[in-house]
Amino acid sequence: MAPLFQAADLTAEHVTDVDVDVFQPLLERCEDFYQRCYGRPARPDEAKQMPEERPPGLGPERGHFVALRDAGGALMGILESVSDFPSPGEWYLGLMLLAPEVRGHRRGEAVIRAYEDWLRGQGVRLLRLGVAEPNPAALRFWTRVGFREEKWVGPLEQGLLTYRVLRMSKTLLESAEATP
Repeated sequence: MAPLFQAADLTAEHVTDVDVDVFQPLLERCEDFYQRCYGRPARPDEAKQMPEERPPGLGPERGHFVALRDAGGALMGILESVSDFPSPGEWYLGLMLLAPEVRGHRRGEAVIRAYEDWLRGQGVRLLRLGVAEPNPAALRFWTRVGFREEKWVGPLEQGLLTYRVLRMSKTLLESAEATP
């Protein structure tokens, strides 16, 4: 299968719902993220649960999993999103997670810029995401790469924790440029 895009030294490839178990080892290595945002480590079936966490009524055709692999094929990151949610031409990025050993080297910025370019090619005009209140580093990152604050939502229960989530967005295409 041809890569979706290249970002720095990482190659992005599509992963189907039935193959999400490939993410489990990375989810377990990212214990810092799970402790901060869920108050617990990743569950043994965390990857298998990912397709089930989509908003109600959204089938597999609207869910998008992307594996980010290094030159040797090792899994170094995950992107998870849903298309045309809540409206056509708007996507929601549910997760961008990089392995601890590749963070802090501007790879996250390269990944999101390449992903945005790929989304523009799909006619996506707006990308939204949520930032967990106990994750200030994520808020700094998303602000630095051009996302703007929309509104705080919550409190929400996430794992063992309860907190607010800041909804953010970034315009990728002006409305006149978006493809129908």
